[in-house]
Amino acid sequence: MADESNSAIGAPAAGKLGRPRRRRILIRTVALCWVTVLFTVAVYTLAIIPYQKAQFVQALRERAQVAYTSTAHVAVNAIVMEDYSPLVEHCLKMVKENPSLLYMVLTRRDGFSLVHKKDGWSQEQLGGTWMPEENTDPRSGRFVQSDLVKREVYCVCFPFSYSGIDWGWIHVGLSPATFYRDVRSLYIRIFWVALLAISTGFAASFFFARRLSRPILALDGFTRGVAAGDFSSHLEITSGDEVESLADSFNQMVDALRKSKEDLVAEHKELLGTARQAGMAEVATGVLHNVGNSLNSVGVTTSSIQGRIRHWKAVNLAKVSGLLQEHKADLGHFVTQDERGRNLPEYLHGLAKQILKDQETLLQDLDELDLHLQHVKEIISLQQSYSKSAGVTEPVLVSELLEDALRLNADALVRHRVDIRREYADLPPCLLDRHRILQILTNLISNGKYAIAVSERRDKILTIRSRKVEPDRLVIEVADNGIGIAEKDLTRVFSYGFTTRKEGHGFGLHSGAIAAREMQGSLTVQSAGAGRGAIFTLDLPFRPQENAR
Repeated sequence: MADESNSAIGAPAAGKLGRPRRRRILIRTVALCWVTVLFTVAVYTLAIIPYQKAQFVQALRERAQVAYTSTAHVAVNAIVMEDYSPLVEHCLKMVKENPSLLYMVLTRRDGFSLVHKKDGWSQEQLGGTWMPEENTDPRSGRFVQSDLVKREVYCVCFPFSYSGIDWGWIHVGLSPATFYRDVRSLYIRIFWVALLAISTGFAASFFFARRLSRPILALDGFTRGVAAGDFSSHLEITSGDEVESLADSFNQMVDALRKSKEDLVAEHKELLGTARQAGMAEVATGVLHNVGNSLNSVGVTTSSIQGRIRHWKAVNLAKVSGLLQEHKADLGHFVTQDERGRNLPEYLHGLAKQILKDQETLLQDLDELDLHLQHVKEIISLQQSYSKSAGVTEPVLVSELLEDALRLNADALVRHRVDIRREYADLPPCLLDRHRILQILTNLISNGKYAIAVSERRDKILTIRSRKVEPDRLVIEVADNGIGIAEKDLTRVFSYGFTTRKEGHGFGLHSGAIAAREMQGSLTVQSAGAGRGAIFTLDLPFRPQENAR
């Protein structure tokens, strides 16, 4: 049986978790059985007590019926002979010889009554309850407090008639002592029966609950050991029921899992090299994608610089120099008398201003180009360091980091006429992995720009938000009003290789989600559907610089 079964369980956690689980199983099983026993006992009690009390009352009524029948025969003769002395003697004898008979009262319809008690008899004029109305049935009997004997009696009133004439009533008063004694004995018997049934039910339920819970706990410990990786355990249950069959199935399953594990270990050794190559390829792909984004901006900036140099006003300086060289012999006359010479100073002044302005613009473009190249360098360095460290945190102003990400996408945003709305919270410097977050934000802004551009909306809005949602959480949102994301694609946005862009590769959001998880954060997306924009949310730990070690 299950109570005698043994099990070999290799999981050490089973002993710690098995004890409270056993108590719960025992308590629930015992409670269920005990409630069933209590319900059965209650139903039995509620059914038997009224029935037995009715039987006790019926016994009293039958005694009254016997007294009435005997008295009725004597009463007929007394009426015929018009001599009531034999009736009185008969009633007194019955009252005195029968301990349970307290009185016999014969009441005529005019109220004349013969009252017989244990201490004698008397003639009285009675009314009220001694003369029941015709629509009542007093023969059913009732317990009343009698003024005749000054105590409680069970009174039964029998109508008495002679030769078709209603003569009156015969009242029989019985002592209820026997009834109460029988009822008290009934309660005592039921109490002991209920106590015995409840005790037996509790003991039996506890016994069977243990027999039921032990194999279940053995199965629980066995499965926990298997879940912990111990495939050497073997479960032995000899209950001879479905639990034993289930244990055999578990053993077969563990044997199959053990064989599968051995096969997986062998295959794992063969796949290590392939997995390492695939990981390097994925890193390389991420590098190409992020570098490609930055190189696109580099190309735009370079084209802008080339256009400015191609149309640079410094070429006109050579023309001025040639003109002066041509008139170097009569330079004073040329400058003062010749129309072209007189305009030359003003022209040189304007040309100098334009050259300085072009120089300032070119320096700005070169600074932006240097920023793009630094970002390319940072991306490559970051990807190379993935296998060496989990990232370096440094004090960062979130607003400056967001502005850097916008600056890296500035040319594309301006080209597509995207309106940038900034909603930055006033946050202190906090410890963040600057390069990883910049990589994620750059990709999100680029995707948002693309979603807005292909939507052909007139109001092209990209909103960047930052706020602290909890004492220790920082949230950055990139929201666009572009083409949105279909509901069926929401669960695949961060999957490796998934993209809706013709030139996309599906690596940016995937690598961004991985980077967010590595920073103890998350990258999620919300969209009301196609054509209704999207909101990408980057959730990160908030660690102010002054609170961090």
